[in-house]
Amino acid sequence: MIEKLREINESIISKTTDEDKKKKHILIRKILNDKDCFFKMNIETSYALLRELMVPEDKIKDIYSKLIEK
Repeated sequence: MIEKLREINESIISKTTDEDKKKKHILIRKILNDKDCFFKMNIETSYALLRELMVPEDKIKDIYSKLIEK
């Protein structure tokens, strides 16, 4: 699951021409490099990160649950 998020992030970085958006997604890339990043963030931050990665609102809860399953 996190691999798919990394792919989405890389796609956004490569396609965007907005420098502010690019900087934000480069920071997200650094966060996603840690496979346990969703265990280290609170739920609000995790949801915000998923929204930045264009996850549809109705899927965020399910995806977050999958990311924090062990």
